[in-house]
Amino acid sequence: MAGIADAVIVLSIGSGLNTGTVLPGVLGVLLCLWAAALKRGWPIAVGQGWRRSRHISYLAITLFALSFLIVQVFIWTATMRTSGEDSDWLLVLGAGLRGAAPSEMLRLRMDTALGYLASHPQCRIIVSGGRGLGETRTEAEAMAEYLTKRGVDASRVFLEDKATSTIENLRLSKVLLQHNGGPPPWKAAVVTSDFHQLRARMLAERVGLELQPLSAPTPWYLMLNACLREYFAVIKSSLFDRG
Repeated sequence: MAGIADAVIVLSIGSGLNTGTVLPGVLGVLLCLWAAALKRGWPIAVGQGWRRSRHISYLAITLFALSFLIVQVFIWTATMRTSGEDSDWLLVLGAGLRGAAPSEMLRLRMDTALGYLASHPQCRIIVSGGRGLGETRTEAEAMAEYLTKRGVDASRVFLEDKATSTIENLRLSKVLLQHNGGPPPWKAAVVTSDFHQLRARMLAERVGLELQPLSAPTPWYLMLNACLREYFAVIKSSLFDRG
């Protein structure tokens, strides 16, 4: 029931439809069905004809749990590193809109960037994100508006408004750096959620960017969903996303 409740609550507060938000609900439904099967003695749960299938299922669940824990160790170890030097550029990765307004996760990324910009007046910023399903404008436009309404001069803000994935965020932002940041190497930091730093910096290396980490916190009520979604995203990016 906890998984079902988690999915319902997270979706009701406006989080997008993705693996991290849906999977807890799906697992919750499956566990409820399994409990009912055991209680009522259904053949799939107690019958000898299903014994081999049950053993395979238990093995698959065990392997998933072990791999999940291993990936999480890598994800959260990556968050322990902080930016070790001043940056001339910040690259903020999008995290979805709710209509026209930044999601809570994106707002936290923007607030992290604002804190850095306030203490580094010469630093410029690239806000990266296109228009997703259900969004009324691009993430980059919403992010730029969020910054300028809070006192950041518009001349410091550069918009990358085409990307629909992390690797596109990085690849297209590199083009902006090449046009506006002078010759490489650039002193730049990537602003994203703490759980996302491992994958963001792994993909940055693949597109030829060396970025310092600047992590934004994740709301506690989204932590489980973020970890689930990122587990699958790390595996997918490791295998398929190339510069």
